[in-house]
Amino acid sequence: MKMNIKTNVKEKIGFIGLGNMGRGMCENLAKKGYRVTAYDKSPAALAYFEGKAALASSSLEVFEKSDVTFLSLPNSDIVEAVVGEFLGSGVKGKTVVDTSTSFPESTKKLYTSFKASGGRYLDAPLLGGPADTAAGTAPCMVSGDKEDADSVMGIISSYATPIDYFGPIGSAHTVKIAMNFTGLMYVALIAQMFPLMEKMEIDTKNLFKIMKEGPFGNGPFNFYGRKFVEKDYHMDFALELALKDMTYMKRLYDKFNVPAFLLDGGLDLMRQAVKEGRGRHDTSEIAAVMYEYLGLDTGENVI
Repeated sequence: MKMNIKTNVKEKIGFIGLGNMGRGMCENLAKKGYRVTAYDKSPAALAYFEGKAALASSSLEVFEKSDVTFLSLPNSDIVEAVVGEFLGSGVKGKTVVDTSTSFPESTKKLYTSFKASGGRYLDAPLLGGPADTAAGTAPCMVSGDKEDADSVMGIISSYATPIDYFGPIGSAHTVKIAMNFTGLMYVALIAQMFPLMEKMEIDTKNLFKIMKEGPFGNGPFNFYGRKFVEKDYHMDFALELALKDMTYMKRLYDKFNVPAFLLDGGLDLMRQAVKEGRGRHDTSEIAAVMYEYLGLDTGENVI
């Protein structure tokens, strides 16, 4: 459902988490004229906003100085810790928008606590990557109380388009994880296929070209398939974050006590790559695990 968008640059905006995605969101908010107070535990990430935003010394300081606070954090454990501080300080009349890829059940619990204390809580994860966010063209999904969602649409439109409303709290986080699940499991499939084809002495670059130009061509295949056959693992999306997202998906299956089948195999491959020290490298390095198993050159740079 498309949203009604109204803007009010007089609102005081807080932003916590200035990493790959948060940086673009926060910068676009500042460019649109919002009074932004920002914080990140990384001094380098925070220093980038010198002269662009008011720099805070803690997450709680951001929240206390802001009407609407945005979160772009690595996982739900961190979100829960940060929001717990907010709840202890008092949240009446304040809004929090979690743009992270968080666990939906956690999001629902935080929403309940916020509403009970007179605050507003929304989940609004983005699709696309850092370049899309920086350009202000990353699609966004929002869920929570409709009136609360409408109240922040103008702010979100500073860094995202299109914006779609998905209903009750946690729905946007659930859909984001489902989309990541679909894409990442396909990526895990071709991460296993291309190394085997190389082992079978198939020209994998030509195979990629043929498949890309045919019915197999799609976003995940075109993006990751090229990385796999060229053994170019430059950083776009950290493996540890991909594994976190898929672990959340597994927990959703576990909630209903049903097997995840395909997901379990993908998780095994990701966990093995993390075990080998690739967690902070790009997700494409799951293919390096397969190249290594097959006795082939992984193409990794040895540092």
